[in-house]
Amino acid sequence: MKPLIAIPFLFFSLLCSFQGWSQNTSKPLVVVEQIQAYSYLNPTASYWQIPANINPILETLDSSLFVSLKMQREKNYTTTTKSLTKLTQAGKIKIDWSNSMQVPYHAYIEIYEMDPGFAYQNDLVKLSKEKKDSIHSVWFIACSIFNLKQERVFQKTIMLGFTPIESLGIGYTIRSSASMPNLLYNAITKAMNYLDTEGDDIDFIDVKIPAAYATDNYWMPFVHNMPRVLFDTTKKFISFVDNAGLHALRMPPAVLKKINNKDKSENNPYKDIVEIIRKTRPVFSKNEYYQVMQPLRDIKNNIDYSLDSYIEFNVEPVFNDNNPKLAIQFLSEATHRIFQDKDSIGYFTVNDFVKEENKFYYPDIVYNGYDSSHTVNLGTLFAKQPIKHSRVISGSAMQHEFIIQLNYENNITTVLIDKKIVMAISGNKKPIQMVEKRTALPALENLLLLIAYAEIFQQPG
Repeated sequence: MKPLIAIPFLFFSLLCSFQGWSQNTSKPLVVVEQIQAYSYLNPTASYWQIPANINPILETLDSSLFVSLKMQREKNYTTTTKSLTKLTQAGKIKIDWSNSMQVPYHAYIEIYEMDPGFAYQNDLVKLSKEKKDSIHSVWFIACSIFNLKQERVFQKTIMLGFTPIESLGIGYTIRSSASMPNLLYNAITKAMNYLDTEGDDIDFIDVKIPAAYATDNYWMPFVHNMPRVLFDTTKKFISFVDNAGLHALRMPPAVLKKINNKDKSENNPYKDIVEIIRKTRPVFSKNEYYQVMQPLRDIKNNIDYSLDSYIEFNVEPVFNDNNPKLAIQFLSEATHRIFQDKDSIGYFTVNDFVKEENKFYYPDIVYNGYDSSHTVNLGTLFAKQPIKHSRVISGSAMQHEFIIQLNYENNITTVLIDKKIVMAISGNKKPIQMVEKRTALPALENLLLLIAYAEIFQQPG
């Protein structure tokens, strides 16, 4: 029976030791005995499995770590790979050098995906709250080298924080896997360049990588291989260029007028609204109520619009699954109107947490958010999920029906005219890019873009 060396789990013994190597002019040989991997988040998934071709990993070690240590890898030795099945197996290395006893040094590579919270709670890395929120997954890459006495003479750990970045992708971002599996190991391989004798015991690297998107039967057919229209939001207005030319839009701050819901007098300008509030809100005195005037401007076409609406501010928003409520609620009993200059040109209603009928996203099958011809099964066994919009603005303007669907969780805005999708837009608070299928209604399309990113529909915080 081969001896078993129980290496303390790397997250609790992240030491970087380097004992002097031979000063001989000939470089000592080292074999890479094994590469093992494990995901604490998705232990049965396939996306983290070690790729069949590990040559890029070995070649990176040749050009970085082994150069730093003045060592040379024995390339005639076949490195084994192992995908672990249990967390208790992590950090344990089984010694079997029967085919490599003539080589003085033996290296092991460990690759583990962990919950980002683990790194923060154990003070392995200091990050701002904003930075923590942007990191989707954390990977630990450790290298241990032993001499023939089975003494560990070198250990170094690299910690990768994967932050998905904006790309051509539009869709439901997958948080359990920061990117497509092939890009994952490309990033891990490149990070191994930092396995050297320099730096801290744990080197943290923030890796920017294109996000992976869940396949779905709602947005995916619309955005497939379609050109992206980019927005310029660097100025005090939003501009973009599409097939119809240059557009410039501005969303000034909204104007709020507080409603005194305790005023029962006849001359109260909000008498009718107060009556509605008192009849429909059993605890109406708990929250605050406002009339909101939201100015909007189509600069290029020299058109001024405005929205006149009534809102309720919930001092205690509810986020449970049974009866969720956003902090800002639009009074469903009141009429919300759309004006062009002083003329009323439409109306709208607002509903929250609206499920899209027979539409789903599939978190186990991902693609790049652009070309849906190629998808990857992550092997996570996550079930399909219903597509649910955080807020839906429905109404009529310029003699056409419209729907604006806001997904706050994944920063997707969908615009429909006469029940057909005409725009899918990505961006938080400000639009970044969109796919559009132009209609013969450019003025209405611009108005709906203005409404979609108006201040009154942005979530606080």
